[in-house]
Amino acid sequence: MHSQKHSGWMLEWTSYIHIAIGILVFWQPLADIFKNGGWNAVAFHYDRAAVFWFIFFGILMWVLGRLMRWLIADKKLVLPKALGWHLTIVATAGAFCLPVSGFWLVILQGIYLIRGASNRTNPRT
Repeated sequence: MHSQKHSGWMLEWTSYIHIAIGILVFWQPLADIFKNGGWNAVAFHYDRAAVFWFIFFGILMWVLGRLMRWLIADKKLVLPKALGWHLTIVATAGAFCLPVSGFWLVILQGIYLIRGASNRTNPRT
């Protein structure tokens, strides 16, 4: 058992929170997408584009969390330190542009991954 064990779950729960917030905050533009049939209902409507990308990113975060869980639990692999660095760098850029956001959670998760990879590859660390 290593310290990356919970990384996938943490990212999945972050995605659930992200999607729920997106639905609550962007309820009206989301409803407008469905009222207009979904097909091509986003183009040139910036509020609809915002909710689309907000929720779509949450879904991608969920997919990554599931993949991480599968790699750790089923394949018994250690996630690469580079994944932690990528999450940390991307989330830091996001937090810089949007300080009042959930990017801070992903920064912490990236650091958690980096530390877990370090501990796993070098037991003395």
